[in-house]
Amino acid sequence: MHRIKYLALFISVAIVFFISCNKNEEEDYTYSISKVWWTDSIDANLDKYATSKRLNINVRIQENVSRKINARIFCKPHDASSFTFYSFMGERDVQGGDIDNHLSIAIGNPNKELSRGLYDFKIEIYEVSADRVEAFVGPAENSLLINQRFEESSNDKNYSIQVLWKDKRDRNANDYWQYARLNINVDVDAAMQKSVKAKLYYKSSGESNYKLYYEFPVFQIYGQDVQDTISYMIGSQSIELLSGTYDFRIELYESSSNIMVALVDETTPELNDVKFEAEKDDEYYYTISNISWSDRVDLDADTYTQFRRLNFKVDVDKNNERTIFAKIYYRHPDSTDYSKYDSTANFKITGNSATNVKFVNIGLSAIQLDSAKYDFLISIYEPTDSDVEAFQISSGSTVDTLLAKQRFELPSRDIKK
Repeated sequence: MHRIKYLALFISVAIVFFISCNKNEEEDYTYSISKVWWTDSIDANLDKYATSKRLNINVRIQENVSRKINARIFCKPHDASSFTFYSFMGERDVQGGDIDNHLSIAIGNPNKELSRGLYDFKIEIYEVSADRVEAFVGPAENSLLINQRFEESSNDKNYSIQVLWKDKRDRNANDYWQYARLNINVDVDAAMQKSVKAKLYYKSSGESNYKLYYEFPVFQIYGQDVQDTISYMIGSQSIELLSGTYDFRIELYESSSNIMVALVDETTPELNDVKFEAEKDDEYYYTISNISWSDRVDLDADTYTQFRRLNFKVDVDKNNERTIFAKIYYRHPDSTDYSKYDSTANFKITGNSATNVKFVNIGLSAIQLDSAKYDFLISIYEPTDSDVEAFQISSGSTVDTLLAKQRFELPSRDIKK
């Protein structure tokens, strides 16, 4: 009996051990660091010692799996014997099947700065919550990790870039801009005039590679005491961006050099996950209907009125409440141009509600019209930073002949006989 119990216990332990071994074996994946390279070197004084450079790596897993990893960066002065920990690259989900998974980190400013000298680097890959090194690369494996020149920003000529979004256009109030102006202020720590140039890049959030959006012509900056600002309108006013989130990047160069002296990118919150959408997704379309004239004052009954009320209805294609205002224009038969007659105050409309009606008084206390046949035009605007015309109809169109050749005369001529 005891032998049977011991045998059962032995079998149970063996099964657990076998399952555990299989599990460990299944999770023993083949990692490699397939590529190492440097980008975004900042060297404002052009002495070949960078205050910041971005270290990039591609990580591969041979098996077709998805894993969460982290990379640890170590560095040492070139003549030192041992490495010290510098930073994590941050957790990242990576895909297997020999796909390149890109990771990167800025070495130097804005992270821990390195005093002037030559440095070697080492990279180790770990699975999250594990202590086993899955892959590594160091000076012996890659010459790009040897003798990298760095210095502290205090030893360099420091340029800085600040950004601010203004003039944002978001008609449907969904937090996605149709367009917005990116203001860029550039400073240099020395009280001197410098000629510089800038490049603006963009990419969809989650993508790795930036594309050029705009290259600014050479401009002047004057130290930190002067507001040296350039700007560019992004979105439907230039290269239209489809609905999504975008990252932006600005590179600054001295005009006489192709060596970058300052950089801001998606690590700056204002340039990360910025929401844009196409104009067609951000528009409301208005229609004007039910045009009529009422409250006529024509004392001499000659069909020329000294006063009338122009009535109209404005609808919007979406069942949302919108705030708008109207401008009324008139044109004398001897003129080819319209002149502004009056504007309404802001008023609200919703969809095609029966309450979307408005009127404007023509004649009497407003601008009095001399005896003639006048054409009228109604324009609808939204109250924005600049009056953006949403819809317009005019005489001569097939929309409504009630705006054409309307007879008015001065009150002094409208005398009852």
